[in-house]
Amino acid sequence: MPPATRSVRRCWRPTPAALSTDFPYSADLYTGVHAARRRAFGTTMYRALGIERDDQAARDAYQTDSLRFYGAPHVALLFLPSNGEVRMAADLGMYGQTLLLALAAYGIASCPQGLLSFYAGTVREQLEVSDRKLLFGVSFGYRNPDAPGSAVLTGRAGLEETTRFHL
Repeated sequence: MPPATRSVRRCWRPTPAALSTDFPYSADLYTGVHAARRRAFGTTMYRALGIERDDQAARDAYQTDSLRFYGAPHVALLFLPSNGEVRMAADLGMYGQTLLLALAAYGIASCPQGLLSFYAGTVREQLEVSDRKLLFGVSFGYRNPDAPGSAVLTGRAGLEETTRFHL
């Protein structure tokens, strides 16, 4: 494991005081069908992990595991220039999706993680990055079939629900 990855992995302290986002976030960001899909995935994942909804200690432990890349040996942290805004974030998101597809093509499992960006200040400090804004991270490595969450897949809305074709 590269020294920088070890350094970032060790530094996570999932406390409210450590939160530092480069991009605005609000709990009500997801509404309607998007909120329902997010809840459904969370329910499926926590169920697969054996974590009850009211078990805050287990939920906190899972969050800590997330901040340590779920045990993956590598993480790609995707940064924007300090002046990066929504259009550049869209470009970086498309790059991130291409990275995920390329990893899959080579048989490497990956997990995009927005939560890592909630600790942008910690990441920048550990990596000595001062002129970038952290959008998200991608943890990756070979899939561990014994990990309880590794078989969980997100549901997909049908094409007719997500796309409108103008002919």
